[in-house]
Amino acid sequence: MGKFGSRSIAFRPQLNNVSEKHRAITKYWTGPFRFFDLPPELRDHILKLLLFDSCASGRYPARLFLICRRIYAEAASIFYDEVFLENMGLSGTPDRFLTTSLTRVAPRQYVRNLRMRFEIKDQIHLVGELYSTALNEMAEEGNLQHLRLEIENCFPSCEFWGYEDDLSAYGDILVPGGKGKGTVISGPLFITRTPFQGFLKFLDESKIPKITLLVDAKDHSTFWCPFHRVHSKGWKCDGQWKGNSRLLKINCSNLVKALRGAQATGPMRDC
Repeated sequence: MGKFGSRSIAFRPQLNNVSEKHRAITKYWTGPFRFFDLPPELRDHILKLLLFDSCASGRYPARLFLICRRIYAEAASIFYDEVFLENMGLSGTPDRFLTTSLTRVAPRQYVRNLRMRFEIKDQIHLVGELYSTALNEMAEEGNLQHLRLEIENCFPSCEFWGYEDDLSAYGDILVPGGKGKGTVISGPLFITRTPFQGFLKFLDESKIPKITLLVDAKDHSTFWCPFHRVHSKGWKCDGQWKGNSRLLKINCSNLVKALRGAQATGPMRDC
């Protein structure tokens, strides 16, 4: 017979030798699980595991949201904490996420950090005319703390294709504020029109605690250049950043001071 140390394996204790009396000592709770009696930190940890495991497997955690209103509120504050809206393919169509009513179960009331990517020509009017109300609601009545706006490249542009669009008409523009107050610059007349002026008004009067505005580094309109950082080597940008950055941060305060209220003063010129 095989040996285990100095004892035969025949004399090793077996699980089936445990008395039924000993088994009965172990008891299991069969009542409801009092989830809300747990500390908030532990509840958050449990919900994160449930939510992120569902997302990793490609499933939307709908059942968790439908348990009760309190579970929905705690889960939604985690699930919608950071939201990215890719609006590059929407042209001039409003994003439904921002146009729904702000009810007690609306997902957008739980967003803390919102990132939006869009084209200036097709979407800038929506930010100033339609989204501004929704975004301010999210800050005042919801949880929104940081809005990150990413304006994508100018392609296809009039310089490339040779056609005219809203950004191709250049002219003399009176700068009402900032360091160049009272001076006339050459720029796209687009910045004097209602869509862009409405965008500047939103940046200036928004209730959102923090707004970050960025433009495509490799391909952006030259009127942005005075409002982003200067290259460390002194290279002139002209709408094409000579560096590794994908996005350039715009100084919103300087932008608003300089261009809000800008007016065309001379004849229109094509780009």
